[in-house]
Amino acid sequence: MINEQKLNELTKYLKKKHNELRPWARKNGIECYRIYNRNLPGIPFTLDIYKDCLHASCFENEDEVSQQDIDNVLLLAGKTLYIKDDNIFFKYRKKQKGGSQYNKYDTAAKELIIEESSLKFSVNLSDYLDTGLFLDHRNTRAIVRDNSMNAKVLNLFAYTGSFSVYAAAGFAESTTTVDMSNTYIKWAKKNMELNNFTGKNHSYITGDALKYIDDAISTGDTKWDLIILDPPTFSNSRKMDSKFDIQNDHAQLISKCSRLLTKKGIVIFSTNYRKFTLDKAAMRQYRYNELTNETIPVDFSGSKIHKCWLIHNLNLKKPRR
Repeated sequence: MINEQKLNELTKYLKKKHNELRPWARKNGIECYRIYNRNLPGIPFTLDIYKDCLHASCFENEDEVSQQDIDNVLLLAGKTLYIKDDNIFFKYRKKQKGGSQYNKYDTAAKELIIEESSLKFSVNLSDYLDTGLFLDHRNTRAIVRDNSMNAKVLNLFAYTGSFSVYAAAGFAESTTTVDMSNTYIKWAKKNMELNNFTGKNHSYITGDALKYIDDAISTGDTKWDLIILDPPTFSNSRKMDSKFDIQNDHAQLISKCSRLLTKKGIVIFSTNYRKFTLDKAAMRQYRYNELTNETIPVDFSGSKIHKCWLIHNLNLKKPRR
């Protein structure tokens, strides 16, 4: 039960974070950011601001959370952050199973066009568990942009193509966007078009990224200067030829991607699996360094939202602050 004292603590926390993050977001051209993530004991919610909307969630079967608690937190958050009731969206999260990220959550179709660092993205706050833009990878996207000049860029497990948008913004020679979901590939095209990145140099592949890698190795026709590798933690989707587990399979996956790189090419590899451990023995053949600290944004400071590495590190530019 979230009592009145806890709600008062939440009010104070949200006011403080809002006063800190709002000027930072405005200065950096950011319209969506995380303002609360289970920061106070007994209030296990995540709250993200999207322009004039609030996207809220908590894990299903949280013993201490009742429907009344949810109603109270959402009412308080909306009032504190000056967000209208109609612009507040709540979802239950549960342990993700392979392929479940593609399941539809609702059909309300609450879509927004938001801006991030002068780039535009379409987000959907109602219909899917995730909105179409992973806020924790904002800095990672900046690294992609700053290392895409004249580069051939391959975006694997691309989701809605935000890395491809940043690569194009960084004057990539070409982008190839690969995802298993036709819905997300269409979404990726929309995001590219919103930023006027069109043309034959931007291609889209609906299919299993693992099979795409194997086929690219077999043909040997194309090499990429930059490969973005942000795979799911686990997948057993029927659309895939085989099951995938990030902990067991990452070393082989990185090895395959390295065969698709140009001589000075790089892989940016990331995972949201909190228990992930890089197989350092298998990685001895590569030059690599961890970028996790550089890729965690201010609004996610102190969290363990993802881990990130750069493999074949040659003249990496740091993200702009």
